[in-house]
Amino acid sequence: MDIPPEVLKETQARFVGRDSVRTHTLERLGVGGPLAAETQARVQGRLTRLGVPFPDACALSEGRETMLEVAGRLPGDTRIQMERILGANDLVGVAYLDLARAAAQAVGRVVLRDRRGRTVGFGTGWLCSPRAILTNHHVLEDAASARLSVIEFNYELRPDGSLSTPVTLPLDPDTLFLTSQALDYSLVAVRGDTSAFGWLPLYASVDKTVLGEALSIVQHPGGEPKQVALRENRLVDLLPDFLHYETDTAPGSSGSPVFNDAWEVVALHHSGVPRTDAQGRTLRRDGQPMQPGDPDSAIEWIANEGVRVSRLLSDLRARPDAAGNPLVAEVLTPSRPPPLALSPAAPPVGRAAEAVSAVDLGLVTPGPDGVVSWPVTLRLQVRGGEAGPPPPPVSSAPRPAPAAYLGPQDAAAAAAYYAGLTPGGDPQARFVELSQLLTRTHTHTPRYNPAAELYPHVDVWPDGRLRSLYSAREHRPEELIAADRAAQARRTELAAREGLSVDTLEDAFPYNCEHVVPQSWFGKREPMRGDLHHLFACEPDCNSFRGNTPYFDFPDYGEALRSDCGRRDPGEFEPAHGKGAAARATLYFLLRYPGVVRQYAERHLQTLLAWHAAQPPGDWERHRNAEIFTRQGNRNPLIDHPGWAGDIAFSEGLGR
Repeated sequence: MDIPPEVLKETQARFVGRDSVRTHTLERLGVGGPLAAETQARVQGRLTRLGVPFPDACALSEGRETMLEVAGRLPGDTRIQMERILGANDLVGVAYLDLARAAAQAVGRVVLRDRRGRTVGFGTGWLCSPRAILTNHHVLEDAASARLSVIEFNYELRPDGSLSTPVTLPLDPDTLFLTSQALDYSLVAVRGDTSAFGWLPLYASVDKTVLGEALSIVQHPGGEPKQVALRENRLVDLLPDFLHYETDTAPGSSGSPVFNDAWEVVALHHSGVPRTDAQGRTLRRDGQPMQPGDPDSAIEWIANEGVRVSRLLSDLRARPDAAGNPLVAEVLTPSRPPPLALSPAAPPVGRAAEAVSAVDLGLVTPGPDGVVSWPVTLRLQVRGGEAGPPPPPVSSAPRPAPAAYLGPQDAAAAAAYYAGLTPGGDPQARFVELSQLLTRTHTHTPRYNPAAELYPHVDVWPDGRLRSLYSAREHRPEELIAADRAAQARRTELAAREGLSVDTLEDAFPYNCEHVVPQSWFGKREPMRGDLHHLFACEPDCNSFRGNTPYFDFPDYGEALRSDCGRRDPGEFEPAHGKGAAARATLYFLLRYPGVVRQYAERHLQTLLAWHAAQPPGDWERHRNAEIFTRQGNRNPLIDHPGWAGDIAFSEGLGR
């Protein structure tokens, strides 16, 4: 979730206030590493915690012996750890990955919900004992919000790219809820069996890190499947309550655990440090000041800040409202969990994990016996925009083009889909009603996987071929499926070898697929990333040519910066083909995800509506709409009813 402005302001002030100290630290780290930047006492404490005998730690920290001399007397594992911490050896053993995997199992996605059960945000949380999780105060501010929220464990991708089955557990703030706005933490009880996930014990020692040490973060950025920033953050400053760590990657997710190389938690991540201008205004990545409503993903981050675990534990011990609580006692007297299986976590055999799914039941009144009851009807197939049966499994083999590209059954399904809409109404009300329909019926959210979801069936033309959205070049489905799978294999191979994130390599080995609403506009979050309504076959050269620029209609289309893909000027792009389809997909996105797109203004809407009118949908788009309906459960109303475009206030979907 977005970091509150006051938290950003306080974090940035602390960081700026330490500029001179941090500059001196970085200079010393560059010359001699932690031995030059840290005090002798802290180096000695860190080395002895790693298993280096105290006399050897003293000899090294005091300069009486060199690292090579001390290392020669140490067992192999201790020597490697010492050299890694002090910057002489950046290699890690294979067992390091096992420790990382075990630690990551205790990390979950916090799903924030309102009283109607709707998801309103995400954060990261983690088990710090068998019965309690830790996250930020700005994620769970009070017991009321925690009571509505849940934590999802095992929300992560398998090695083959498919999504594991999450285990959802309710929070129990009535048993334990402690929060601190000053230190930005919330400690909350969790209900259900957590034995499959272990926990991350909290140690009060201040010897868990030294300046210059590499740190790792396990997180759910933007609510996405679990990810790890492995040794990508370097500790650059120690404050009484906070740690500052710099990274070249994206900032950590709110509520994430920050680990040292022994996979001990050293901090609770709570905020990034934004870049500011001379007036102190937070800057976006495009160099412009942040505007109201801009998401955190637009900010240019320069560092991270986390709450020190030692300080957090000290605060817990001093709290009168924590005294005598057995769950707090478990946190304050840490014990290591039993070894966990390294396979993706699953509920214990023979015992179902407690899960929750919020449903708005309206006002209910208990009977004389104090029990509330109501009838429940299960429907496997319904009409009028409600959820239908689960979609059929997806086959990766291209489906032959049917003799009847669109049968009469889809017309009946479309009529039933919109049957519950209110006739007439003003454009704003029409927008809201359609937006709610598209969201309510989006019951299945396939992950972004064009080789499996898009090319075999959805994007196929009547002749059984695919056509690039912007260039209209033709391809066989098998051709793009093979190319995308090869690109994915190359990304996976390189990521494993270089220790990189698979997503970071997508630009180097891209899919033959275009998001008409660029992924950077919504931070690659699901379900937006995999929403088939705005995905189209498109070669990487056209995808790259467009970049993440808004659509535009050049009065003098001409030849400037022209290619088979279209024309591009700085900040603007007009495709050579596919304008109508691109416009309808973008307008669908505004309906389905109102407030997300902040790159368009009213003038852009007029361009999209003009393209929609000039190039009405044909059989290919109607086929796409029908196929996506069977996969996702929702439809694009501008394909089914092109004439509705003028009666919808699409400006209601623009982010402010």
